[in-house]
Amino acid sequence: MKIALIINTSFYERVSSALALALAYSALGGNVSVLFYYEGVLRLRKGYEDEGWKEKLPKISEQLKFLRKYGGKIYACPAAMAYHNLTKDDLTNELDGVRGLVEFLADAKDGTIIYV
Repeated sequence: MKIALIINTSFYERVSSALALALAYSALGGNVSVLFYYEGVLRLRKGYEDEGWKEKLPKISEQLKFLRKYGGKIYACPAAMAYHNLTKDDLTNELDGVRGLVEFLADAKDGTIIYV
C-alpha cells in the first residue's frame, strides 16, 4: 500500500511528526512519498531544515536522510518554490525532485493521502 504525505506547514513539531510517520512506514517496507507544499517547502531550504530543533525531537535533516535510505521519496512543489522564490539549488540534497500537486496526487491515487 502507498502512503502519500502532503506537508503544508513549516512548524517544526508538525513536520517532524509527519516525517516520523513516513519513516516508520517506509522502514516496514511501505511505499512512501512526501510532497512539501506551500509553507512546508520552507523546511527543505538548506540550513533551515533544523531551525527550531529541540533536543527531545529528531532533527528533520536526519529524518529526511533516513527516509530516503528506506526508499521514501521527497518532493518539492514547484508552485510553492516559486511563491517563496526558491530554486532547486536552494533546497536540501535529500530531494528526489520537483512535482506539482496534480502529478503527485495522480501517483498516489491508489494509496492513502495524508495532509499535514
